[in-house]
Amino acid sequence: MLVKDIIGLLEEKAPLFLQESYDNSGLQWGDPERDVKKVLVCLDFTEQSLEAAAKENAGLIISHHPPLFKPLRNINTAAGIGAMIAECIKRDICVYAMHTNYDTAKDGLNYYLAKTLELEQVTALKTHYREALYKLVVFIPEDSLSAVRSAMYEAGAGWIEKYSHCGFFVKGNGTFKPLEGTNPYIGQTGKLETVDEYRLETIVPENLLDSVIQSMLKAHPYEEVAYDVYRLENGGHEYSLGTVGKLTKGMKPDEFISHVKEKLKVSNVRIIGSVDGKPINSVAVFCGSFDGDIKPLVQKNADALVTGDLKYHDAQQLKQSGIFTVDAGHYYTEKLFVMAISELLKSSFKDVIIIEHHEQDVFEYR
Repeated sequence: MLVKDIIGLLEEKAPLFLQESYDNSGLQWGDPERDVKKVLVCLDFTEQSLEAAAKENAGLIISHHPPLFKPLRNINTAAGIGAMIAECIKRDICVYAMHTNYDTAKDGLNYYLAKTLELEQVTALKTHYREALYKLVVFIPEDSLSAVRSAMYEAGAGWIEKYSHCGFFVKGNGTFKPLEGTNPYIGQTGKLETVDEYRLETIVPENLLDSVIQSMLKAHPYEEVAYDVYRLENGGHEYSLGTVGKLTKGMKPDEFISHVKEKLKVSNVRIIGSVDGKPINSVAVFCGSFDGDIKPLVQKNADALVTGDLKYHDAQQLKQSGIFTVDAGHYYTEKLFVMAISELLKSSFKDVIIIEHHEQDVFEYR
């Protein structure tokens, strides 16, 4: 197994175009062609996680937070991050980060957090990105319909949410006249031809459009392929900052606090506001640092919010808006990353050993 094969899966799950402008997800350093048998997954790239990777002879570290988050002006290999980079290069350890792109990905960290809190009917809280969709139409000779259609579907065309291989084809007549210097698949040079063809149309997301077209052209027998590309008004999958869902049964505030502490295995949480005795049913989650945008919480009629790293003035606005909030901390709302990515890798790569590295919250409470 090569590092680039694992990266391919990770970026299929959480494309890099989803990351925030300030972020630096992706390969931090290392050779993507490197062979790897062991992968260590951690929340943060620290001296402890590097030590664990070296001890286990792991060739790849997957971290949630990018170690190269801000630009480096120099690399001092005697201490700090410079020494850790040098150690990785010496041991040929690659480091890859999945940060805000995984926070917003379909079934990403916010969905995993909602699942951990046993929320149902989970939907997007706030649209971060909505993929553009295209209609790809191609005209195919009768004997090549199956091959061309299969090539397009295998390249990622034809997906509508949980349905794959979606397309439409109809039989008709195509005309063309091969001119001097051509090498036609059907017909003769200089003669107007009328042949039985199929019009095949299917849907393609923007990020796969080029690869689907190339796969189609490769499978198509014609020297010159007639095809059309249309930008669709209806958008594709909605990628969300945060999620919102329903508890299986309403909970009183104290009961809900205990529920969050139990599911996230956290001893202390910060509480903002109250719900005036009414049960909590609808819950929004926003892993890591809350972005301060309260409007979607009100629009989605959220009774409560579970997040981390709340700022003082954001907490004031949440209280004023009547949103009962549990600040479980940055670490506890994101430590689930380790388990989520480990499950993904174990289900996808049977020949790679996955090592889960868990640390403690950087904060202590006394």
